[in-house]
Amino acid sequence: AGSSHGLDYPPSPGMVKRRGSDDAFDTKGTKGKKGSRMETAQMLFYLTAFSLSGPLLIMSNKHVLSDVGFAFPLSLSFLTLTFSWAVCWVAIRLGVVDFKHKDMVDRKFYVTNILPIGALSAGTIVLGMASYLFLTVSFVQMLKAFTPVMTLAFMTSFGLTRPTRQIIGCVTIICLGTAFAGLGELNFSLLGMGCMLTAQMCEALKLVFTQLMLKNFKFNVVETLYYVTPISAAWVLLFAIIVEFRHFDKTTWDMFITNKGAFLFSSVMAISTNAINAVVIQHTNALMLKLVATARNGVLVLFNAAVMGEVVTGIQFCGYSVSLVGFLFYNALVRRSNNKSSSGGGSSNTGKPSEPASGKQ
Repeated sequence: AGSSHGLDYPPSPGMVKRRGSDDAFDTKGTKGKKGSRMETAQMLFYLTAFSLSGPLLIMSNKHVLSDVGFAFPLSLSFLTLTFSWAVCWVAIRLGVVDFKHKDMVDRKFYVTNILPIGALSAGTIVLGMASYLFLTVSFVQMLKAFTPVMTLAFMTSFGLTRPTRQIIGCVTIICLGTAFAGLGELNFSLLGMGCMLTAQMCEALKLVFTQLMLKNFKFNVVETLYYVTPISAAWVLLFAIIVEFRHFDKTTWDMFITNKGAFLFSSVMAISTNAINAVVIQHTNALMLKLVATARNGVLVLFNAAVMGEVVTGIQFCGYSVSLVGFLFYNALVRRSNNKSSSGGGSSNTGKPSEPASGKQ
């Protein structure tokens, strides 16, 4: 089976008979109330871990880049990607996880399914960092708000979902609310905007390809990271050599040795974040990942304003509040769809992906 994009993957979920779902908050009656509660608790745990891992990774990287003084973000990304691959390699070699898709990964599969994820991941990192050279943080955050729209568009294009008007409306509300909150000091740069939009397109496509690996081909999380991270690391290393290596000196190495604990913590947080991201995609979908990330940002801003006393403008408060309302409506639609399915109401097409077929290539 193939697709109109020339990619090599099993039949898309929208093209096969619905046989179950891995989506969040699955409440199918055939699994029983106890199983449903367990799955809901498990999903809430994954989403909580996802909500915590991202900010912790940002704080740890900020500590290394600012407090430690290691002002080489691409080199830091290369180190964390290399660490992630090494951990996956050890886990596979020790038999901690199954390495069951080794025979499937031939040259054609590698080029059409794995290589794009690594290249797109590197593009997200490099272009995203480059955009900060030309744009303010506010403008970058405003542009990032539209990543869920790009993700939904690519998922629809690849046949992974068939969104209803309600789903499209909820995603639009979330994105517009976050974008509105980012209004402020807008230092427009055509080059910077091009870098940021391209970075967001790379991220959206990367998430779609990752969903295909995890849900259509049934790769586990460690296998996916094992194959993808070397490609990302190689591309990031190339740009680090061009941009950063010429600024290295003896103090750079001394800085690394003296603060190896901080570098190790950043590396651990990086692989933890990548792993939990993949788990969330595996149990929900790429769109839910980005929507949760958007809602998480809003909750953090409102929490800091209410509890930590940080100053939040009226525009920010209104924008993030609107995005959170949109996120709540989106989850309500997903739950209503699952309830209709469990009560025998047939397949309700709310825009969330169905379980892909398990057929062979």
